[in-house]
Amino acid sequence: MNEITGSHSHSEKAAGNCRISTRVSNVVRVHVVASDGRVLNSCHPARARELIRNGRAQRVSRHPYTIRLLGATTQEAEAQSMLQDVS
Repeated sequence: MNEITGSHSHSEKAAGNCRISTRVSNVVRVHVVASDGRVLNSCHPARARELIRNGRAQRVSRHPYTIRLLGATTQEAEAQSMLQDVS
């Protein structure tokens, strides 16, 4: 018996399956805040690093790791797209 995985039945040990099926997922996500302060969906850490490296976001806090997107707000982006549609 292992403290982390708990006890296993004899058939599981015989089959070589020592991992529990109800494993807790350790998925790490980065919190994302829009430039206007709205909370957005979280993203994968690699995506957050890419945004920071490209100058499209900045780190706000380390615990929990949070980034703030830089650039135009949604209203400004809509206005720009409307201007591009006209021209």
